Amino acid sequence: MKITNTAFLCGYFSANRPAEGLKDGGWVKRDYTEDERIKLQNYYFPEFAQCMSDEIELYSLPINQACSLDFNGEKVPFLIEDIRLWEAPFHIILYAVKLRFEEVEFNHVTWSLNSLRNFVFYKDMHRQFMDAALLPIMEIYNKTMDANETFDNDISWLAESGNKFKIFQIIKTNEPIEKGDEQLLIYDAATLAAHTPHSTGINSPTYVQHVLDEHFISIFSGWSGIAILDTFTLLTTDTPDWVIGNWEKDYFEKIYIYQLFRKVFLYSVNLHYRRRTEDVLALEKKLSLFEQNHSYPAISYNFLPNIINSSIEKSLNTQRDYDQLNRMINKELDIRRNQAEEKTNHFLTFLTCLTLFSAIYDAASLFNDSFGYAEVFPDDHFGFRFVSTILLVVVLIVYLFLAKKK
Repeated sequence: MKITNTAFLCGYFSANRPAEGLKDGGWVKRDYTEDERIKLQNYYFPEFAQCMSDEIELYSLPINQACSLDFNGEKVPFLIEDIRLWEAPFHIILYAVKLRFEEVEFNHVTWSLNSLRNFVFYKDMHRQFMDAALLPIMEIYNKTMDANETFDNDISWLAESGNKFKIFQIIKTNEPIEKGDEQLLIYDAATLAAHTPHSTGINSPTYVQHVLDEHFISIFSGWSGIAILDTFTLLTTDTPDWVIGNWEKDYFEKIYIYQLFRKVFLYSVNLHYRRRTEDVLALEKKLSLFEQNHSYPAISYNFLPNIINSSIEKSLNTQRDYDQLNRMINKELDIRRNQAEEKTNHFLTFLTCLTLFSAIYDAASLFNDSFGYAEVFPDDHFGFRFVSTILLVVVLIVYLFLAKKK
């Protein structure tokens, strides 16, 4: 089966400073007109529309370079169309390399994408792809990092929370899909595996069915989707190109990038927390600020973007990551508060004891002034100690009585 595949290889990293000088390097900023902003806010909730149009800035760098990979002695051609870069709050950089496979065998495409997304293959392969698609991103990385954190040819830092690029892909085929084979086809596309009709390959049927039950998306006839951890895939047979263009602008540039931004932010905070490179109070404040400004229960007035958003959120485990991180930080803050409260209680107990001893001393001195110890006891020192002891015992008896009553 031959397919046309528009794929985005996505990566991300946490920068130390803003990415300056993008325009000098040929990057073009995506500016929205007032009419475009109004249209966005008619489709998306205003907070989400503002986040994706103003707070997360999009730049693009045209490439338009033909490239190919060797697959069992056969060339697999594809086009590197452009590179897109998002500069997000908290110095988070996200980027995507847009690839286009035009009428290429399905298994050739999945093999190529699997090879291109795995960093381990870049040690001995993909020199042409690296020079065209990754060197511009490496330059941005080096500009936003400290001198001791830059690199030359090691691309593993371009996705700081994994060993591969994530992929968003839109697959279109003009060939008929065998009845009952659509879900297996999209599963193989999502896992970048070779496809054999009506077969689960090396995967057990039970596991494949579990993944499909959890992550398969089917709303309208003519297209379906699946969202898993490393890929988001849309498969269509008769969707017009202008609709596919809208999927790219909305489902990829808005929704997928937004959820990827959340994923990277939570990973960064979690890393600082576990490595103790930032105080937990500062992390709690940062997490609270992020949740207040960049988390949305729903993003659109329409149902379909919300379904796509929920599916991607579920596949990336962003809500689970947030809940776990928030629980760990709050638990440590509770421990700190309890420790601080315990220290305060110890200090208050100390002050209470000082006050009590002072009061006993004053009372014993008052007794001496009123009656005179020499008149009752053998000497003043013995009388003072005796009266003080009696007063202390009385105070302790009253305290134990009240404590027992509680």
